[in-house]
Amino acid sequence: MKLKTTRKANSCKWICKPTSSCTGWECTVRTDSIFKNSRLSLSKLIEITYEWSRDTKRSSAAAECGAGKSAIAKWFSILREVTAEHFECSQGQIGGDGLTVEIDESVLTKRKYNRGRVSANNQVWVVGGICRETREIFLELVEQRDAATLHRIINQHVAPGTTIVTDGWRAYNGIDQHGFIHETINHSQNFVDPSDPFVHTQNIENLWRWVKPFIRSKGTKRGVLIKYIREYEMKRQNQNSFLSVLQAIKAVQDFA
Repeated sequence: MKLKTTRKANSCKWICKPTSSCTGWECTVRTDSIFKNSRLSLSKLIEITYEWSRDTKRSSAAAECGAGKSAIAKWFSILREVTAEHFECSQGQIGGDGLTVEIDESVLTKRKYNRGRVSANNQVWVVGGICRETREIFLELVEQRDAATLHRIINQHVAPGTTIVTDGWRAYNGIDQHGFIHETINHSQNFVDPSDPFVHTQNIENLWRWVKPFIRSKGTKRGVLIKYIREYEMKRQNQNSFLSVLQAIKAVQDFA
């Protein structure tokens, strides 16, 4: 194939002319990539990606990048999709021997118009964990908070040998049978165990204070809620979110 200069396709494209043994083909740097269907320039798409990594609002990103709000919304959605896919494929376990992980569940659904009770069938629960020493986290949506569900999630996300601290919810009973050390705190009596100041769940409680506003600022539609959660995890756990997004794009593209 030969590289040709053009007015479109980012100033160049590769062309293979038809021959007796080849039907001909042409492609650009965007071919078979997530960039292929966008009319925006690559430089502008990179600008938008940078703004998304900084958690810039769509209206501000549109003004900063000189792009339409619909284009910004579409590209933000693509980045969220790519990041969620990559994060789920590369996510490892947290904790380990000598480390402590606090685990808790919380409701993400907000009361409609800030009044009345949240109906049981409208509750969206999330289970989360945070390692005290490394600050690594995990977050998972759950339909039920029964023992089978919570034990499965803990075994998936927490390394054996970890000391796990939870509240007294009965569904956590028996997790010490899976190779964990289990400590509990009765929140109806104390937030910190008076006999052992290391037995508490203050770190995971503090995590909810950051997670909930972030998620609710994006939206709580069940279909995309897990993607917002993955977005939060990625942006929290990586000092350079922009580089992490680029790596996610590359990894997903290479896998495809």
